[in-house]
Amino acid sequence: MRRARDWRHGLAAAAMLLLIALRPAGAAEREIAIVNIGWHTGIALKVADIDPALIPEARYFVNFSWIEFGWGDAEFYRTPDPDLSVYLSAAFGGNGSVMHLVGMLPEPADYFTSSEVVSVGLSEAEHRHLQAYIGSGFKRGADGATLEPAGHGLYPASLFFDALGSFSLANTCNSWVARGLAEAGLEIEPDGIIRAEGVMDALRAALARR
Repeated sequence: MRRARDWRHGLAAAAMLLLIALRPAGAAEREIAIVNIGWHTGIALKVADIDPALIPEARYFVNFSWIEFGWGDAEFYRTPDPDLSVYLSAAFGGNGSVMHLVGMLPEPADYFTSSEVVSVGLSEAEHRHLQAYIGSGFKRGADGATLEPAGHGLYPASLFFDALGSFSLANTCNSWVARGLAEAGLEIEPDGIIRAEGVMDALRAALARR
Protein backbone atom coordinates (compact mmCIF):
# COMPACT_ATOMS: atom_id res chain seq x y z
CA MET A 1 0.00 0.00 0.00
CA ARG A 2 2.82 2.38 0.88
CA ARG A 3 4.55 1.71 -2.45
CA ALA A 4 1.31 2.42 -4.32
CA ARG A 5 0.80 5.66 -2.40
CA ASP A 6 4.39 6.76 -3.02
CA TRP A 7 3.98 5.90 -6.70
CA ARG A 8 0.81 8.02 -6.94
CA HIS A 9 2.51 10.94 -5.21
CA GLY A 10 5.47 10.65 -7.55
CA LEU A 11 3.17 10.56 -10.57
CA ALA A 12 1.33 13.67 -9.37
CA ALA A 13 4.60 15.53 -8.86
CA ALA A 14 5.81 14.53 -12.32
CA ALA A 15 2.55 15.70 -13.86
CA MET A 16 2.89 19.07 -12.10
CA LEU A 17 6.46 19.49 -13.38
CA LEU A 18 5.29 18.62 -16.89
CA LEU A 19 2.57 21.26 -16.74
CA ILE A 20 5.11 23.85 -15.65
CA ALA A 21 7.50 22.83 -18.42
CA LEU A 22 4.72 23.06 -21.02
CA ARG A 23 3.55 26.48 -19.87
CA PRO A 24 3.39 28.74 -22.95
CA ALA A 25 6.33 31.07 -23.48
CA GLY A 26 5.54 34.58 -22.29
CA ALA A 27 2.93 33.40 -19.77
CA ALA A 28 1.64 36.20 -17.55
CA GLU A 29 4.03 37.06 -14.75
CA ARG A 30 3.31 40.70 -13.97
CA GLU A 31 -0.03 42.22 -13.04
CA ILE A 32 -1.03 45.72 -14.11
CA ALA A 33 -4.36 47.52 -13.90
CA ILE A 34 -6.19 49.89 -16.22
CA VAL A 35 -8.23 52.49 -14.32
CA ASN A 36 -11.24 54.15 -15.96
CA ILE A 37 -12.72 57.05 -13.99
CA GLY A 38 -15.27 57.81 -16.70
CA TRP A 39 -13.60 60.33 -19.00
CA HIS A 40 -9.98 59.46 -18.29
CA THR A 41 -7.98 56.23 -18.15
CA GLY A 42 -4.63 55.49 -16.52
CA ILE A 43 -2.15 52.64 -16.14
CA ALA A 44 -1.27 51.25 -12.71
CA LEU A 45 1.91 49.27 -12.02
CA LYS A 46 3.16 47.58 -8.87
CA VAL A 47 6.05 49.54 -7.38
CA ALA A 48 8.01 46.32 -6.78
CA ASP A 49 7.83 45.55 -10.53
CA ILE A 50 9.15 48.92 -11.72
CA ASP A 51 12.73 49.15 -12.94
CA PRO A 52 14.07 52.54 -11.73
CA ALA A 53 16.32 52.67 -14.78
CA LEU A 54 13.18 52.81 -16.96
CA ILE A 55 10.97 54.99 -14.72
CA PRO A 56 13.27 56.81 -12.27
CA GLU A 57 10.38 59.05 -11.15
CA ALA A 58 9.02 56.03 -9.28
CA ARG A 59 11.55 56.75 -6.52
CA TYR A 60 9.12 59.26 -5.05
CA PHE A 61 6.69 56.41 -4.32
CA VAL A 62 8.91 53.70 -2.82
CA ASN A 63 6.70 53.50 0.27
CA PHE A 64 3.63 52.62 -1.79
CA SER A 65 2.46 49.38 -3.36
CA TRP A 66 1.16 50.75 -6.69
CA ILE A 67 1.55 53.80 -8.91
CA GLU A 68 -1.12 54.93 -11.34
CA PHE A 69 0.24 56.82 -14.36
CA GLY A 70 -1.81 59.25 -16.40
CA TRP A 71 -0.86 61.67 -19.18
CA GLY A 72 -2.65 64.80 -20.29
CA ASP A 73 -2.82 68.52 -21.02
CA ALA A 74 -0.81 70.52 -18.47
CA GLU A 75 -3.40 73.24 -17.85
CA PHE A 76 -6.53 71.09 -17.98
CA TYR A 77 -5.07 68.30 -15.82
CA ARG A 78 -3.99 70.72 -13.09
CA THR A 79 -7.21 72.74 -12.99
CA PRO A 80 -9.64 71.28 -10.41
CA ASP A 81 -12.70 73.01 -11.91
CA PRO A 82 -11.91 73.94 -15.52
CA ASP A 83 -14.07 76.46 -17.33
CA LEU A 84 -14.87 76.58 -21.05
CA SER A 85 -11.67 78.43 -21.90
CA VAL A 86 -9.55 75.68 -20.34
CA TYR A 87 -11.48 73.01 -22.26
CA LEU A 88 -10.98 74.86 -25.54
CA SER A 89 -7.31 75.50 -24.83
CA ALA A 90 -6.72 71.80 -24.14
CA ALA A 91 -8.67 70.72 -27.20
CA PHE A 92 -6.37 72.58 -29.54
CA GLY A 93 -3.10 71.93 -27.68
CA GLY A 94 -0.32 74.37 -26.98
CA ASN A 95 -0.31 74.07 -23.17
CA GLY A 96 2.32 71.39 -22.91
CA SER A 97 1.67 68.10 -21.17
CA VAL A 98 2.17 66.48 -17.79
CA MET A 99 2.40 63.02 -16.31
CA HIS A 100 0.32 62.43 -13.18
CA LEU A 101 1.52 59.79 -10.71
CA VAL A 102 -0.66 58.53 -7.85
CA GLY A 103 0.83 56.44 -5.05
CA MET A 104 -1.47 53.75 -3.65
CA LEU A 105 -1.14 51.35 -0.74
CA PRO A 106 -4.27 49.28 -1.47
CA GLU A 107 -5.05 47.53 -4.74
CA PRO A 108 -6.22 49.92 -7.48
CA ALA A 109 -9.77 48.56 -7.29
CA ASP A 110 -9.84 49.34 -3.56
CA TYR A 111 -8.40 52.81 -4.10
CA PHE A 112 -10.54 53.87 -7.05
CA THR A 113 -13.74 52.45 -5.59
CA SER A 114 -16.04 54.44 -7.89
CA SER A 115 -14.11 53.59 -11.05
CA GLU A 116 -13.83 50.65 -13.43
CA VAL A 117 -10.57 48.78 -12.85
CA VAL A 118 -9.45 45.94 -15.12
CA SER A 119 -6.52 43.72 -14.15
CA VAL A 120 -4.20 42.60 -16.96
CA GLY A 121 -1.47 39.96 -16.84
CA LEU A 122 1.70 40.62 -18.82
CA SER A 123 4.85 38.62 -19.41
CA GLU A 124 8.13 39.98 -18.12
CA ALA A 125 9.07 41.22 -21.59
CA GLU A 126 5.67 42.83 -22.18
CA HIS A 127 5.87 44.57 -18.82
CA ARG A 128 9.29 46.00 -19.64
CA HIS A 129 8.00 47.29 -22.99
CA LEU A 130 5.20 49.04 -21.12
CA GLN A 131 7.62 50.51 -18.58
CA ALA A 132 9.84 51.79 -21.38
CA TYR A 133 6.82 53.39 -23.04
CA ILE A 134 5.72 55.12 -19.83
CA GLY A 135 9.25 56.23 -19.02
CA SER A 136 9.75 57.72 -22.47
CA GLY A 137 6.85 60.09 -21.86
CA PHE A 138 8.61 62.09 -19.13
CA LYS A 139 10.51 65.25 -19.98
CA ARG A 140 14.13 64.89 -18.89
CA GLY A 141 17.16 67.15 -18.59
CA ALA A 142 19.68 67.63 -21.39
CA ASP A 143 21.82 64.85 -19.91
CA GLY A 144 18.82 62.60 -19.38
CA ALA A 145 18.55 63.55 -15.72
CA THR A 146 15.19 63.25 -13.98
CA LEU A 147 13.46 66.59 -13.43
CA GLU A 148 11.92 67.64 -10.14
CA PRO A 149 8.13 67.25 -9.80
CA ALA A 150 6.12 70.03 -11.42
CA GLY A 151 3.68 70.21 -8.52
CA HIS A 152 1.35 68.30 -6.24
CA GLY A 153 -1.20 66.09 -7.90
CA LEU A 154 -4.93 65.58 -7.56
CA TYR A 155 -4.84 62.94 -4.82
CA PRO A 156 -3.26 62.89 -1.33
CA ALA A 157 -0.10 61.09 -2.50
CA SER A 158 0.31 62.27 -6.09
CA LEU A 159 2.67 64.40 -8.16
CA PHE A 160 2.78 66.04 -11.57
CA PHE A 161 5.84 65.82 -13.80
CA ASP A 162 6.50 67.67 -17.05
CA ALA A 163 5.93 65.34 -19.99
CA LEU A 164 6.47 65.09 -23.71
CA GLY A 165 3.82 65.22 -26.39
CA SER A 166 0.95 67.54 -27.17
CA PHE A 167 -2.63 66.92 -26.06
CA SER A 168 -5.43 67.55 -28.57
CA LEU A 169 -8.86 66.26 -29.53
CA ALA A 170 -7.09 63.61 -31.61
CA ASN A 171 -4.45 62.75 -28.98
CA THR A 172 -5.97 62.41 -25.55
CA CYS A 173 -5.06 60.75 -22.26
CA ASN A 174 -6.95 57.72 -23.53
CA SER A 175 -4.96 57.66 -26.77
CA TRP A 176 -1.82 57.56 -24.61
CA VAL A 177 -3.11 54.54 -22.65
CA ALA A 178 -4.17 52.72 -25.81
CA ARG A 179 -0.71 53.17 -27.32
CA GLY A 180 0.86 51.88 -24.12
CA LEU A 181 -1.22 48.71 -24.20
CA ALA A 182 -0.29 48.17 -27.83
CA GLU A 183 3.40 48.70 -26.99
CA ALA A 184 3.02 46.05 -24.28
CA GLY A 185 1.91 43.54 -26.90
CA LEU A 186 -1.87 43.52 -26.60
CA GLU A 187 -3.78 43.25 -29.88
CA ILE A 188 -5.04 46.83 -29.85
CA GLU A 189 -5.09 49.31 -32.73
CA PRO A 190 -4.67 52.63 -30.90
CA ASP A 191 -5.30 54.90 -33.90
CA GLY A 192 -8.64 56.61 -33.46
CA ILE A 193 -9.05 55.80 -29.74
CA ILE A 194 -9.70 59.07 -27.93
CA ARG A 195 -12.35 58.23 -25.32
CA ALA A 196 -12.17 56.13 -22.17
CA GLU A 197 -14.86 53.74 -23.40
CA GLY A 198 -12.80 53.16 -26.56
CA VAL A 199 -9.84 52.07 -24.45
CA MET A 200 -11.91 49.73 -22.32
CA ASP A 201 -13.74 48.17 -25.31
CA ALA A 202 -10.43 47.56 -27.10
CA LEU A 203 -8.88 46.15 -23.92
CA ARG A 204 -11.72 43.71 -23.28
CA ALA A 205 -11.57 42.52 -26.90
CA ALA A 206 -7.79 42.05 -26.69
CA LEU A 207 -8.06 40.08 -23.45
CA ALA A 208 -10.77 37.86 -24.97
CA ARG A 209 -8.39 37.00 -27.81
CA ARG A 210 -5.59 35.98 -25.46
